[in-house]
Amino acid sequence: MLAIKKNIIFVFLASAFVGVGLSYGKIYAFHIAFAFALLFFPFRAAKSFIFTKPRFIFLFPAIMVVYYMISMLWAPHFLYAVTYVGYLLFGISIVYFTFFYIENLTQLNRLFLVLGMLLFVELIVSLLEIYTQFRYPISPYSKLVTHFGHGYKIDVNFSDKIKSLILSVPTGFHWNPNNLATLLGIALPFTLLSPNKWIKYIITLVLLLVLLATNSRGVVLSAALIIFYVFFVETVVSKRIFLFIVTLGILIILLPQSINPFNSVNKRISNSVDAVFALFDDNQTSNSLGARQELIKNALDELDNHLWLGVGAGNSKFIQEKNGKVAGKLTSLHNYWLEILVDTGFIFFLVFVFWYFKVVYELVLISNTNTKLKYYSKSIYIAMLGLLISAISCSSIVYFFPFWILLSIGLLVIRLNEKEQLAS
Repeated sequence: MLAIKKNIIFVFLASAFVGVGLSYGKIYAFHIAFAFALLFFPFRAAKSFIFTKPRFIFLFPAIMVVYYMISMLWAPHFLYAVTYVGYLLFGISIVYFTFFYIENLTQLNRLFLVLGMLLFVELIVSLLEIYTQFRYPISPYSKLVTHFGHGYKIDVNFSDKIKSLILSVPTGFHWNPNNLATLLGIALPFTLLSPNKWIKYIITLVLLLVLLATNSRGVVLSAALIIFYVFFVETVVSKRIFLFIVTLGILIILLPQSINPFNSVNKRISNSVDAVFALFDDNQTSNSLGARQELIKNALDELDNHLWLGVGAGNSKFIQEKNGKVAGKLTSLHNYWLEILVDTGFIFFLVFVFWYFKVVYELVLISNTNTKLKYYSKSIYIAMLGLLISAISCSSIVYFFPFWILLSIGLLVIRLNEKEQLAS
């Protein structure tokens, strides 16, 4: 029993990392692990912590749940609100389970070993999906997926060329290429900053290769900015290195496309920039960017009537249905930050933004100190900044568990740093 209690948090977070990758229909391994984690939850430690009058940044996730629950009172579609709050409760459970189960750096290191191994396995699976006929069984592109209570997504009427193209796009454990890409965007700072050279160079290269194969433009742009930022934060101590990189960049831009080895990368990054800025363009297009523009327009038009309180939990989806669904099928807003604004209103959105950047700021401060938590704090705050762009790739990240794992570890690192300071 004691062994179960000590290890349940690692099983729980591993199941959250994999998500739909271990599931039958709507029942995930995560739900089973959640029940066990709740059964052994350290309520005494949580109660003791609450009575010490914890800081706002630690309480905010609970405040967020309470506000979303209250917003159900004015949500026009109550069922959508209940469903959304359910997703949010699972996300916040990841935050507080991690926060109270993991008490020291040794446990945090062990957690990262578990998550790192899962990431490595997912990268191998993704490479096999790109270069071989292999397909992870719980994938919309696997014929075996029907045995796991999910639907096969490749239409029999598709041409062989279209099928081949679809089957070369990796999904890993995360069902959707954009979800896989968002996970890789979160993981990128951790591999780039790793003290292990094999992880820093080899795993990062593999990660970027899989990321490019997902064709997720928002995450590609985010990854390019993360690499640029990390490079200059970590190495811009040498003017020669700086001059070399600038010169190389200019050559890459000026070389003719026919002989430029980085031409495909240039196009991918250029398309990614276009993808992000096209969201703010009034010109409608017939591709996915046009659909996203329409989703945003519908949401902002409705927000005018609900500026202060929002439309209620999960009802940004109802707005799209009320307008007839974009492209005949899309209802999710595909922009988590705008989703929070539309669902909760202007005031709560500002509070959320303040909290998010407050967490980033405190992690930046920790990363500038000589502490054993430096690697974690720096990787987490860079990943959180990268999410400002990459989070627009998913339909929503409220049910994307790696996002909540990242936030949970960020808060945990801040708390462990406080303990470290008190002990010194």
